[in-house]
Amino acid sequence: MKHTSDAILKPEQARYLEALEPTRDPLLAKLERFAAERHQPISDPEVASFLAITVRSHRAKRIVELGTNIGYGAIVMARASEGQVVTIEKSRELCETARGFIGEAQLLGRVEVREGAAIAELEKIDAMDFVYIDCVKEEYPRYFELALPRLSAGGVIVADNVLWKGLVARDEVPAEERARVEALRAFNRAIVATPGLRGVILPLGDGVAYAVKTT
Repeated sequence: MKHTSDAILKPEQARYLEALEPTRDPLLAKLERFAAERHQPISDPEVASFLAITVRSHRAKRIVELGTNIGYGAIVMARASEGQVVTIEKSRELCETARGFIGEAQLLGRVEVREGAAIAELEKIDAMDFVYIDCVKEEYPRYFELALPRLSAGGVIVADNVLWKGLVARDEVPAEERARVEALRAFNRAIVATPGLRGVILPLGDGVAYAVKTT
């Protein structure tokens, strides 16, 4: 979720765009309230809408999510796809919470929640059509290195929080944020400059990277 009420847009623009959104899906609204009450960092609603549109338009069948949290993104992507979602989360408690919500969405047959570290679990996956990254920011470059060769031609990488509260664009970065910021800067450069990949950084939520493998 955004760390401020408006991480990128001006307040009046955000209000206008929020008013355009259709009535919230009851289950997603429930997850959003649950996350807000417990300060769990799920995707912003506009990022969730982007995920659903992107998964559907690319007809992704093999979807991998790094960073399950409470299952919000996994539910959104599974609903938009006819394929399978593997979602990875290190916290046992969050895995159980996510399985509960995924069960409520009647998606347990198409969403596998794997408990474990994102890098170790990603190394076990042979192929994917779509990967959504919303996990440990310092590890984004390694996720990219592992995901790219496993991604099918025409496959998609989407990553959340790539502007990280705007800090990636600042000259002065607090000491405690430098490792995250440097990792995200490296990841963003890779998204837009890697041969065989066409990518862009979008001003959604706290910054969303979107790239398609062209070869």
